[in-house]
Amino acid sequence: MSVSGEISPPLRRRSRTLAIATAAVTAAGIAIPALVNSSAAGSSIAPWLDASRPTSARVDALLRAMTLEEKVGQMDQQLVTTLTDPNSATCADNGWNLPNTACMQKILIDQHVGSILAGGTNNPPDTTGKGGVGNTGADWATEYNIIQRYAIKNSRLHIPVVFGVDAVHGFGHPYQAPLFPQSIGMGATWDPAAAQAGGEVTANALRATGWNWDFAPVQDLSRDNRWGRTYETWAEEPALSAAMGAANIKGLQAASAGGGLKVSATVKHFAGYSQSVNGHDRNEALLPLNYLQDTILPSYAGGIDAGAGAVMVDSGSINGVPATASHYLLTDILRDQMGFRGVVISDYQDVPALQSTYHIAADLPGAIAAAVNAGVDMSMQVSNPDQWQAAILQDVHTGKIPQARIDQAVRRILTMKFQLGLFNQPCVADPAKPCVNPNAADAAVTAGRDQTLKAAQESMTLLRNQGNVLPLSPDSKVVVTGLSADSMTNQLGGWSVSWQGVFGAGHVCCMGPANQIPPGTTVLGGIKAEDPAAVYAPDQATALADASSASAYVVAVGEKAYAEGLGDNPAPALAPDQQALITALEGTGKPVIVVVIAGRPVGLGPAEKANAVLMAYQGSTEAGQAVADAIFGKIDPSGKLSVSWPSDAPGVGGDFNGGAPSPLGDQPKFFDQLPGTGSGPGHSYNPLYPFGYGLSYTTFTNSALTVTPTVRTHGNATATFTVTNTGSVAGTDIVPVYVAQPVSAVVVPPQRLVGFARVTLNPGQSKQVHVTFPASALGVSQGDINSAAPPSVEPGGYIVQLDKDDTTPYDVDLSANFTIR
Repeated sequence: MSVSGEISPPLRRRSRTLAIATAAVTAAGIAIPALVNSSAAGSSIAPWLDASRPTSARVDALLRAMTLEEKVGQMDQQLVTTLTDPNSATCADNGWNLPNTACMQKILIDQHVGSILAGGTNNPPDTTGKGGVGNTGADWATEYNIIQRYAIKNSRLHIPVVFGVDAVHGFGHPYQAPLFPQSIGMGATWDPAAAQAGGEVTANALRATGWNWDFAPVQDLSRDNRWGRTYETWAEEPALSAAMGAANIKGLQAASAGGGLKVSATVKHFAGYSQSVNGHDRNEALLPLNYLQDTILPSYAGGIDAGAGAVMVDSGSINGVPATASHYLLTDILRDQMGFRGVVISDYQDVPALQSTYHIAADLPGAIAAAVNAGVDMSMQVSNPDQWQAAILQDVHTGKIPQARIDQAVRRILTMKFQLGLFNQPCVADPAKPCVNPNAADAAVTAGRDQTLKAAQESMTLLRNQGNVLPLSPDSKVVVTGLSADSMTNQLGGWSVSWQGVFGAGHVCCMGPANQIPPGTTVLGGIKAEDPAAVYAPDQATALADASSASAYVVAVGEKAYAEGLGDNPAPALAPDQQALITALEGTGKPVIVVVIAGRPVGLGPAEKANAVLMAYQGSTEAGQAVADAIFGKIDPSGKLSVSWPSDAPGVGGDFNGGAPSPLGDQPKFFDQLPGTGSGPGHSYNPLYPFGYGLSYTTFTNSALTVTPTVRTHGNATATFTVTNTGSVAGTDIVPVYVAQPVSAVVVPPQRLVGFARVTLNPGQSKQVHVTFPASALGVSQGDINSAAPPSVEPGGYIVQLDKDDTTPYDVDLSANFTIR
């Protein structure tokens, strides 16, 4: 074994802590403390186990004591199922079982693996001995305790493992957990406080179970709704995405009230993952460097500036270079330009993919060298830790990876572990104690339903309300029908209990625990609670048979649950049978309210002419109650689209409330209706419903706009205006604040979102609002299309723009001038 340095400074003495009762001696003659609980006066502990020392000193001491093999093991993340394989000879990804001692020894101790991943379907069985289906909070905590205590007790230096999991809209694995709207729905709230609350609820659950490295949030911008991960994005505009992600990260990483473990968030997927050339997941993107700098990076910067502990790398390639091997992205931009100092982790098996998929390396050592030298600190290697160990050691011994780069990566990983409190868990001082309390885990995992409902209510986006058919009277006789009317699987979408969603009807693929339906309220349940006379029609024939007695139809349509590449769709639209159902219901002459439960905008077909269209997104266990609250007027729908909604009708442009024409004119559907549109000849922004669109049961006006008259390039400007509720019911208005630059020496966006306000008002009430934004938000890359320079702010005149009222959607007709110097 090779040893890098000695233990220094001398061990300190404490009375009640870890003691050196015996010592293991390495081949290099360095004494290593044994893990023993002692109350004897005069006991000594290793400096990295001394909680009174600063984190940097503890990291330094531990790094000096580690062998090269131990160091490179810290850079390897393995699936938890390699530890639960009942076959000790394979220790591979073989199902849901209790942890296998032989596999824990082989992977955690012999191969020194430093991190464990619960993949999308890696839910624990019953671990409590009580029987049943498992996958409860207590099961997650118990599995964590078994593995973590083994790692701490048996590793030479007693180094804890960090446990990672994708908790993207709540702690989505334990089936009793309340789940929030998927990020696209959260984006429609335009409410950073809701995103922060979601982070806090998720963090409390993760902390209680020990799985405290969260691979969320996704800070990729929504660019192309063909992409199967569109619902994981907050918005198409970087300012909104950055604000929501920053708030979510603050909630996730906030210190717990009772101390103990913290949680690390992960900004992903760096960078440009959402804009592949063909809408497919894990594919190539071609991005002009000035576009990368000006539009793509600011969303990630919001999360990084909020202090995210980790960044996950894009699985695709940017301009022909796999992101996992891009020194430009991971070092020049992420580290040197954006100032990130945490851990960079690859996505699932992306380091070996440099050999097997991208073919930029001849073998695994070459792939590892390319990734690590580019800036990857930890590989989500998933399996075969012996292959990782042999390959990366070969790289170091042959000089392909400098020893200093290994130390740099491991220092970042160890720093994260100390910051998370992993070395301060009770099981570190005494392996007989649990690391986390499984008896408290269920309560923590199931908490937060009120916050979930509030977020779902705020996300409800009313797209059409012809003749003010909504809200319905409470004494209406509603017929509820449609594929998603009573489907928690469709309502939650992917990353819910399992990777591809709740296993059941509508599940697109392929694995997951059966019959673990999260508690919650479907659309049918929510409507029947408000309208006991409502009836459920499970099929078209039954629905049509009820036409004579129905006051209105509520038809819940949309997408089935999916995740990642299985959700890629060349033309997202309501399925033909759903469109046929809507057409048949419209033929009855009764009001038809279409509730869309989907992870992205979809082609509506005949629903474009329905009496009402309500977008309910996916992801909330409480979405059914939120839908009913909106339909019956218990809440005023306040959601505004965070992404553009294209039409699938030939020759039709925007068609807003009551059939009013688009303010931008009708154009054929092949005109660009997605974000990133240009201006000038041959271009128009002509979606069915534009970014920021959403109706209300009341009306609002904005007035008295002023702005800071002169601002320095590194200063802040404040827009001040008055919002008035001019309608007859209380409601919440969302006011986007845009800035345009009328004359510029460089190419700039014709309009840029710089901030926004959520304002809740009673009828007739007015409120003055202040929205402050940095002048740096208006920075653009100076130079040509391939300018790699970071954005800078061009001095000159600018215009703040607001929409004066709701009469004409997406109309900015209130403005104020200011100057940047």
